[in-house]
Amino acid sequence: MPAIITEIIPKQGFEIVGEQIGAVLALEVANQVALQALANQVGVFHERVTPFDKSEEVMINVQLDSGNYDNHTESNVQEGTIFNIDIYASAASSSGKPGDLESSKLLQKFLGMCRYILQSTKYRTLALPAGTIGGTYVDSFQIYDQPGPNEGKSSRMARLVFRVRIYENQQLWGSTALSGGDTSVKLDLTDKGYKYILT
Repeated sequence: MPAIITEIIPKQGFEIVGEQIGAVLALEVANQVALQALANQVGVFHERVTPFDKSEEVMINVQLDSGNYDNHTESNVQEGTIFNIDIYASAASSSGKPGDLESSKLLQKFLGMCRYILQSTKYRTLALPAGTIGGTYVDSFQIYDQPGPNEGKSSRMARLVFRVRIYENQQLWGSTALSGGDTSVKLDLTDKGYKYILT
């Protein structure tokens, strides 16, 4: 049996949006580091699976989690898509400043930045074309300890849950013209109502 989907399937909305979330965070976090004259080194990644390394100070990772479809039609569907924004921070102890406290403060600072950026009305559509996104929502966050020794550094991690309403589209299957659908009967209005008249 030959393939009947002959068009190239385009990149899906969840792929585009995931990449765009990372681009927005990379741009805006770098801008905040510059505006606030912060000395922190920040890396923003997309779908990174390599563990956070002790040599890194702040790392932000955007990952696709799940999606649920509703409002189905033949040509499109709305998708409630969840993205996890994982933020990692590490800090070493110094005179009078314990590493666990410093890593917590650093984590909370960048968690707050990411939440603010993603919740901002300036990014309600993540700067994507109209008709791609129906809304963006920061749902929740959770903070975790990073297990294991880290060569004198303390590490913390937070997960920000970000929900995006994405419109996914697909081409309709072209219809086939029907032949000979004409009739020789018409409706004519009479004083007794509409009457079928043979022509």
